[in-house]
Amino acid sequence: MSNEWNYLLLSGSADPRLAYIEDIGGNVSDKSKMTKGVSLKKVISKANTFSLSEDGGDMLGDLVDNTSGVLIVSNRAREVLEAEGVTGDVIEYLPFTLKDKRGRPTKGEFYVANPLQKIPCMNREKSKFVDSDEDGRILSVRKLTVEPKKIPNEAKLFRLGEYTRVHVVRLDLAQRLRAEKLTGLTFCEQGEKFTW
Repeated sequence: MSNEWNYLLLSGSADPRLAYIEDIGGNVSDKSKMTKGVSLKKVISKANTFSLSEDGGDMLGDLVDNTSGVLIVSNRAREVLEAEGVTGDVIEYLPFTLKDKRGRPTKGEFYVANPLQKIPCMNREKSKFVDSDEDGRILSVRKLTVEPKKIPNEAKLFRLGEYTRVHVVRLDLAQRLRAEKLTGLTFCEQGEKFTW
């Protein structure tokens, strides 16, 4: 059965009112794993502390942007994702302590949402990316188009297999997240320039 779903890309927000986290990797024992789509249960715990950047805005979103390319979600965002079936073996929700600009813990729970599903589905002819001359490994992606036929129908939120820093979202999940009016959420259409 062919896959008829459309997909969007999670992208960094350009809203200057939103708070963001400057450096997640500095507070993690093995930061090389943070965007690889491997289990982080032994790397992230409530004992980990991430702080909001003094350069960011004052509005704390349901998705918290960061310079490390890690998906950070509020408890509210987690509940919506779980209601849509983004649970179990496809993602980890790892709690941590988020501190405000003054170094105080923020209100509410936040999680590193770590998608574990990696699906190689990049359409290399229609995408714009930089790859290594040595081994062809993708080093960065500027514009992305995916091949839906390579994506299992049940996949709603996953990492691009060729470059695991990129998060791909099925259109129906993106619509639900928008309908719930989650803040800090930015999607990019396929083929558009995006940042993460």
